[in-house]
Amino acid sequence: MENPEGRRDIAITDGEKTTGSSVMAAAIAAVVVVWPLFGMMSFSLVATVTLLLIVSPMMLIFVPVLTVTMAILVAAMVGVGVAAAMWLVGIAALVCCGRDIGIRTGVAERMVDSVVRKLGYGWSRYLQDKSEDVYSSSLGYSSSQFKTKKPLFLDV
Repeated sequence: MENPEGRRDIAITDGEKTTGSSVMAAAIAAVVVVWPLFGMMSFSLVATVTLLLIVSPMMLIFVPVLTVTMAILVAAMVGVGVAAAMWLVGIAALVCCGRDIGIRTGVAERMVDSVVRKLGYGWSRYLQDKSEDVYSSSLGYSSSQFKTKKPLFLDV
């Protein structure tokens, strides 16, 4: 509603001025809405303080157990990291063995190429080996046929 001054009133009005009953109704509505919120907030505060008072002495008792538990969790996470590193090294070893015995087609070649690039085999050596293989395959023989390498497991 608009009053004679031309502004809009926010409160419920009887035309020109706010009545006592509308102020009372607004106050009661505010109490009805706020009281449960205030009650829940108070209960939450009391429950939190109670838990803090109960748990504080128990934390002093159980700190050694919790410390050992955290150490075990950290060791487990480190173990997972080591296992992942060992997996990567194992895959790299398989790929290198595959390259040594001449697996150079299809999925194996793509795996070998990607792992060689990721391991930092060295672009010059990688490209040199790759060009030798292309040249030798065009002649009908593999350069690995002429390599005389002793197997690694005999290297004692």
